[in-house]
Amino acid sequence: MRNSRSDLRVPDAKADLYLIGLGIGGFDQRTVEVDHLLRGAAAVLHLTAFDPELREICSGQVEDLSGIYFCGKRAAEVYDAMAEHVMEVALANHVLGYSCFVTYGHPLFLVDTSWDLRRRTDLRVKPVAATSFVDQIMCDLEHRFDYGVQHYEANRFLRMSPRIDSRFPLIVSQVGEVGSDRIELRGRKLAWLTPLFEEVMEKYPNDRQCDLVFSAYRRDMAPKVSSATVGEIFTLASSVHVGTTLVVHGSESK
Repeated sequence: MRNSRSDLRVPDAKADLYLIGLGIGGFDQRTVEVDHLLRGAAAVLHLTAFDPELREICSGQVEDLSGIYFCGKRAAEVYDAMAEHVMEVALANHVLGYSCFVTYGHPLFLVDTSWDLRRRTDLRVKPVAATSFVDQIMCDLEHRFDYGVQHYEANRFLRMSPRIDSRFPLIVSQVGEVGSDRIELRGRKLAWLTPLFEEVMEKYPNDRQCDLVFSAYRRDMAPKVSSATVGEIFTLASSVHVGTTLVVHGSESK
């Protein structure tokens, strides 16, 4: 957690473990602050496709966490295992300097491991802000979400079945992971997408536009937007994969 400061003019105290978001859009989207932290870290543990790039700029130890992430276990177990490993490495390197846990996008937005690490008291832990996928879809869609928006992670949206105000847009993130508590590739998309799509159809009129958005998180990817009306939402199923976001337009959102 950030240390309390009696004088707000003084910069934040240094941390032992930094939670780093590279931003949506690729390695080149990292901020100046993040670049500085990565270059000076004693250890950098990451869940990205940028292992070669990180090894090129980092002077300390670099470890790719994909081996832990893609182990086939339940998501909650995977996130816990990553948090334990990151904390173990950070503690081991404490005498040498600070460590960094690095992910795509924002360091806290939909990153359960980061929230777990923030609750730890073994070391001083501090997140460093970065561009999230929500920032990017505002640019991809040129849509006014700052006038009001309803946002849910896909599995939580299904479990809660929240009361929705159809005047305002709805953002449903991690559509490709709905209906599963495991980190894995799946087929038969219609089978696990049907409950989500039917929930949307109950809450919004059939003629309301909806977009399935893929915001590129690597430089070798391009953003993609597939659109349909709510009544035709099932035509979007073939475009769903990990990392996609469903946006349903509001009647008062422009």
